[in-house]
Amino acid sequence: MEPRVGEGRPPTGGVALGAGWSRPCPRGRHAGLAAEDRSGYASAEGHEVSAPGAGATSGVLPAALAEAERSVESLAASDLDDLPDAALDDLLHRLRRPIAQLVALRSRAAAASQTRRLAAAPSVPTGAAIRDHQRQLASDQQMSPSDAKREIEAGRAARDHGETGTAFAEGAIGPEHARIIARVLQALSLERRDEVELELLELARRLDPLAFGPRARSVLARETPAAAAQDERRQQLGRRVRATDTPDGGFVFSGLLYGAAAEQARVALDAFRQPDAPGEHRSPEQRTADAFEQLCAAALRVGEAPTTHGVRPHVIVIVDAEQLAAYRSGERFAVGRFGWSGQPVTGQEFGSLLADSDVTRVVLDAPGTPIEASEAVRTVPIGLWRSLVVRDGGCTWPGCDAPVSWCDVAHGHTAFAADGRLSPDNAALLCRRHHRRFDRGLHRITIVGGSVSYTPVSTEQPDRSPPTARSRGEPPPSPGELDHDGPANPGPSRRPTGREPSAPRGSPASAGGSDPWEQSVLLDDQQP
Repeated sequence: MEPRVGEGRPPTGGVALGAGWSRPCPRGRHAGLAAEDRSGYASAEGHEVSAPGAGATSGVLPAALAEAERSVESLAASDLDDLPDAALDDLLHRLRRPIAQLVALRSRAAAASQTRRLAAAPSVPTGAAIRDHQRQLASDQQMSPSDAKREIEAGRAARDHGETGTAFAEGAIGPEHARIIARVLQALSLERRDEVELELLELARRLDPLAFGPRARSVLARETPAAAAQDERRQQLGRRVRATDTPDGGFVFSGLLYGAAAEQARVALDAFRQPDAPGEHRSPEQRTADAFEQLCAAALRVGEAPTTHGVRPHVIVIVDAEQLAAYRSGERFAVGRFGWSGQPVTGQEFGSLLADSDVTRVVLDAPGTPIEASEAVRTVPIGLWRSLVVRDGGCTWPGCDAPVSWCDVAHGHTAFAADGRLSPDNAALLCRRHHRRFDRGLHRITIVGGSVSYTPVSTEQPDRSPPTARSRGEPPPSPGELDHDGPANPGPSRRPTGREPSAPRGSPASAGGSDPWEQSVLLDDQQP
């Protein structure tokens, strides 16, 4: 499965990163865990453990299952291509309840099965018996062990709380609703449970699990703030973020945050999530990935991260002198490597870094050992940076209002690879995303006084190009005014960062002329 960067919100109120989420649960019967002393396990649950097949339903259930199987097979064989739209909508509407009822039946059966398993094997440690049962259930039902655990918890919630069990069995609420209700009721006194259960069921019938979770936790905080605080402490124990490299050079991460950490992550990602500019059509996941990249870049720019040997963390690209010369002669697929991870990178990716970075010359001996390193030289002169801040005020791509602190200095009509010299007439501020897009060579930049505009070259379709020039004297278009093929993106407009950009470090340096570097260069992405 391809890794994907994305953002989710589980019903427990956390922020989940990655494809899925799960959370640890405290010990106890409502969490799918039995007490270590299982001698009174069945009676403690309030239910007698009977032998399989006992009771009046032993003959009725197989017949009902056989009839249901025949009906489902008949439905599954239906040809949907010829159905009119109204009939297809009606089918979807009518399938919801029976599917929900079958899920509830499976959850109740799973909970009963686990109860009997534990009662029948008193010599096996409780935790081991539970995990073994969950693994077997997951394998048989083709679900993950964590999903099997949640289904068992929902079945126990239905069994232990009568009104919840009835609504669950009728298909009025789902398994996640039942689990949340049981967790709240477990923390309440017996005198309050019946009234609160009815209140929660009324909410659960109207709201999906993501919307129901915060409302249920609000009820818990109202009824017993101490229990709500204890739940917060339990959630914090489940915080996690995992990150690793992938074989194809990617970086995949997933995790789960709660409380203030989750809220901080929500606010930070939203602050850097920009609506699409004209001609852009990103998925929500791509917008979040771009926001996360910009968030990381901003964290490195601020300079508050711990330093290593007195140097603040930054992105380093290592390029051999011959590869750099090839890039500057027009070979966009010249190859370098990232200093931190060692991953290879071509000029198509590091070109935007090269245009606005600190450059250090490193001389190597024959075995490849560094023997000399020059002082870092900034590729963007300080005076030019200040003039572009005054003139452009931020990203100059039409429809983008990224502030100065997000921007690179991009070469204009004459690229760095073509020995283009930076000057007010050959430079503009672009955010990293639009800097990459401009570097593809599919747009032509025109700089006239204080106005910067972009027009497509003949190889790009007109409907994917930004149609207008942008001058910093004019306000950027609102998200509702953007020229999209589909509905306008309702995402939030950008807000000021409140941080004045600092001038770049280092001394002025010409980007043109002969290349004096003998072996390799380090490109430090230390943007202002």
